[in-house]
Amino acid sequence: MSGRLRPPLNGTPESLLQELDSPDFLEQHAAPLDGGRFRTELYLDGVHCAACVWLVERLPQHVEGVHSARLNLARGRLSITWNPGTTTLSDIARWLARFGYPVQARVPEGITGRSSSSGPGRAEKQLLIRVGVAWALAGNIMLLAFALYGGLDLDMTGLGSAARWLSLALALPAVIIGGGVFFRRAWASIRLAVQSVSLRHIHMDTPISAGILTGFGYSTWATFSGQGEIWFDSITVLIAALLTARWLQLRAQRLAGDTSDRLLALLPSVARRLRDDGRTERVRAEDLESGQRVRVHPGELIPVDGTVEQGESHVGHAILTGESRPILVRRGTAVFAGTINETSALTVRVARTGDRTRIGSLVSWVSEPDAQPHGGLPEKQGGPRVGPAHGADVGHRSVLHLADDLGGWFSITVLALAGASAILWSFLDPARAVSHVVALLVITCPCALGMATPLALATGLGRAARRGLFIKSESILERATSVTTVILDKTGTITEGAMRIDAFEGAADAVERAASVEVGLAHPIARALAAWADGRVLETATEVRHVPSTGVEARVAGRRVRVGRPDWILGAAMVPDALNGAEKRMAEGGRTPVAVEIDGTLAAVVAITDPVRSDARETIRWLSEQADVWICSGDNEATTAHIADLVGVPASRTIGGASPERKKQLVDTLTRQGQRVMVVGDGVNDTPALRAAHIGLAVADGSAASRMAAHVHVTRPGLGAARDLLQHSRGVLGVVRRNLAFSLAYNVIGAGVALAGLVTPLFAAVAMPISSFIVVLSSLHQGSDKP
Repeated sequence: MSGRLRPPLNGTPESLLQELDSPDFLEQHAAPLDGGRFRTELYLDGVHCAACVWLVERLPQHVEGVHSARLNLARGRLSITWNPGTTTLSDIARWLARFGYPVQARVPEGITGRSSSSGPGRAEKQLLIRVGVAWALAGNIMLLAFALYGGLDLDMTGLGSAARWLSLALALPAVIIGGGVFFRRAWASIRLAVQSVSLRHIHMDTPISAGILTGFGYSTWATFSGQGEIWFDSITVLIAALLTARWLQLRAQRLAGDTSDRLLALLPSVARRLRDDGRTERVRAEDLESGQRVRVHPGELIPVDGTVEQGESHVGHAILTGESRPILVRRGTAVFAGTINETSALTVRVARTGDRTRIGSLVSWVSEPDAQPHGGLPEKQGGPRVGPAHGADVGHRSVLHLADDLGGWFSITVLALAGASAILWSFLDPARAVSHVVALLVITCPCALGMATPLALATGLGRAARRGLFIKSESILERATSVTTVILDKTGTITEGAMRIDAFEGAADAVERAASVEVGLAHPIARALAAWADGRVLETATEVRHVPSTGVEARVAGRRVRVGRPDWILGAAMVPDALNGAEKRMAEGGRTPVAVEIDGTLAAVVAITDPVRSDARETIRWLSEQADVWICSGDNEATTAHIADLVGVPASRTIGGASPERKKQLVDTLTRQGQRVMVVGDGVNDTPALRAAHIGLAVADGSAASRMAAHVHVTRPGLGAARDLLQHSRGVLGVVRRNLAFSLAYNVIGAGVALAGLVTPLFAAVAMPISSFIVVLSSLHQGSDKP
């Protein structure tokens, strides 16, 4: 670190600094990494534009021991990786506070806790106080200005008007208290720009600061000299208006923040626990334990994940799936926290609470930062927050970075134009030169430009979450607009995943032993065997060993039983004449054959059917109009080919019997050919392909492994989510481009009219926030998600 860091300048409490360095905080809120490093998340107050992100992400270059810093602007959440042996979190917090970004320890999200994004932060509250002070001072100065404009002169000292001096006395605290918000970041960005020998990221507050200081400096000179007009009224009203705009920006940004971060706030904090004597007692939902029972009345939110033990009702799942129609539930039906009981009282047996619920795990998944972008390309420390997978976008500058690229250069251009305006008007009309320079510096503030992208993306992610699309990061929205190939898994993706036994050849007791092996496993085939054996007395399986993507083996009543893919079984088993070719017969009509081997001999072959989803053919037809559609399934080739024919996928893009490695190989091959690949799957065997793809989409009810590997997780069944993602992403990127186009047009026009001397500083102070408000409204009121 260069020099000893000074104490915080923006009110970060000393108690919090001590808490950040405590062993308890490290244990509870930091994840250990290799090399003695740790990763944690902190919330920052006061971040509001792309230049703020650039400043914060300079941490690795200026604080020794910080390895990476990534700031999510919409959520105000900073993910940092650091070495506690080299630097401390309190030192990091002090560095951030120097620029006006006070740190808050990350609040754990749970039923009673609320994400810090759900309410105004400390910086927002402090800014509101500054707004009040600034307007109070500006109002008094305006009263004095009216006296001066009316011709009243109270010259009592010979050094100038008393009203001028009183205006200076009132304007000074307004500039210090109100203008300090802009001065601190402007100065910090100039210092960092000089140190990094790059002026591209001069903070957007720099031209504002220059305008305020120019107007205040000229007015102060006029007061001391007794010559020329003073602009204290315009400057203080300008400061008050800018602070008001900044506060409204922060508030709008918070309200437009990630909806998934606020989903937990929809969970009830209190539940009715059912006692053994039949009475209920109100307890905190987070105090409930697995196995206890809760009573949920009509119209109430269900507080836990669990199973209906008594009652029959309709439950609305809109919070999880976006589906507006309620679902009938009865004894034995699984219900989830956050859904609403609509018609009748239910008694629910508790399974999971808080962050362990389905919705809690989804929010945690969305909130977890990626160690690196999917596709294996490491991010440059302190560099861009988003990037393409596999270098698929090399040579194509992301629209998400456009504001970052333009913001710094635009600020420098504005400062240059201000200098040109000063020279021009010093010849044309020296008395109005300062006024025109201040107007130009203010009206061209690129705040709207800085807000154009993050607000649109935050709103887009929130809308997607309400429709059951949980998206890992903003960059996925842009990636989705460039997808050229879609790879679909078959089981549970194109088909319903509700498998059942259609027929079998061989001994029935062999099928029962297969069911004994499969009972308790989560695979759809295991559930089909278990359902077939329902009501039968099954023997207990021991020494169960799962062979991924292949089958299961165990011991049942002392006999060795293997259940799985025919090619795995037939490679070593003896095949009786009666079962010769059974796997081919069982595969007819798109059925899936499953072989059962007992003590080295093929004992049965089971045919399992899985109906195609009702929307699959229509959705795949639409996807085929946008991209090349492949089916790559671990199921046998005949079954996969039959399903592909049903849904309209050509045989040349159909692969059956694919291992997890083969699926990933297909993704890698297509990527090397320049394709941008989206993989849609739900199983453990899809995990490598989901991870390697440009976009990985895990469908509802899939495995935890597939969800963790994917970029997008869907909470409703069906392939429609893939179409919705592509359509929604196009809509969001359209809003981003619209916002950027408006912001650039406004700034170009504003610079032109200010340079021509057609606007006053006060008019500029009003016009500047209006442009930001238009961007906010454009982002919050996005049109249809469909093209």
